[in-house]
Order: sequence, then C-alpha cells, then structure tokens
Amino acid sequence: MTGGETVDYTTYTEHKFLKPPERFEAGLQNYAGMIGLGEACDYLRKIGLKEIEKHEIELNKIITDGIIQILGLRIIGPQNPELRGGVISMLVEKMHPHDISLMLDNLQNIMIRSGQHCVHSWFRARKIEGSARASLYFYNTKEEADLFVETMKKIVKLR
Repeated sequence: MTGGETVDYTTYTEHKFLKPPERFEAGLQNYAGMIGLGEACDYLRKIGLKEIEKHEIELNKIITDGIIQILGLRIIGPQNPELRGGVISMLVEKMHPHDISLMLDNLQNIMIRSGQHCVHSWFRARKIEGSARASLYFYNTKEEADLFVETMKKIVKLR
C-alpha cells in the first residue's frame, strides 16, 4: 500500500492503525502531478533552458538599468543582473514592501512578492522588514519590464 491516511499515529517504536475501512484505504500517489511535471519538463526543454535564462537576464537588465538610479531605492544582492537571474529584490526608503506590492497591483496589475521570503533570520539580522521581489520568467515581455520601471518611478515619488 502507498499513500497516507492509514494510521492514527506512529513513533519509531510503535504505531496505531485506523479502524477499518480507513486503515485499508491508503490513498494514491499524485500520478496526475507526476505526469504533469513530466509534460512541463518537456515543454521547457522545447523552449530551451538556456533561452529562458537569457530572456530572464535581459529583462532583469532592463529593470535594473531603469531603477538603479531611483533615489531611495536599493537592490538587495549583486547589482549585476547576470548574478541575479530572473529575480530582483529591492527596498525603498520609508516604504513598506507590502505597500509597494499593493501599489504595483492596483496601478498596473503587476504582481510581485513582498515580505521576508522564507529567510526571516537573514532579514532580522539586517534589521530589514522585508523586500519587494519581482520574479521574471519566459512569459514576461520587454514592454512589461518597461512598465514595471515606470510604475516604480511613480510609486517612489509617493513616499
């Protein structure tokens, strides 16, 4: 049997099965997910992983070149987009990252992540509340990168 849902509890030395019929209904592995992952991998291979990487860096360069001069905005991590791939994490003085995220969404329907991104200890050690993080991928366009830059310029003026 595979899957879960057959035991009430387990330890290293003992276990207690559920009462029938649950103890005999172990569930299935995620076969649809496995097949879907295989198809997704085939799809990405057809596009070309190197082509995707090249596109991400190209978009990151457009955004980096556009926002690096904005006073009060700081990119977290290497300034060189080639060392950041498709990710841009940033801080804006006197603005909470969640506010930046909401404004990008409300002004231009641009979705980003904001917060501590599962590295709370890193942010706490630096006394940073969090960052606004844009993640780029093969479906993003140069026009969207330009729109992101122009919208960030407007947002930073509001602080």
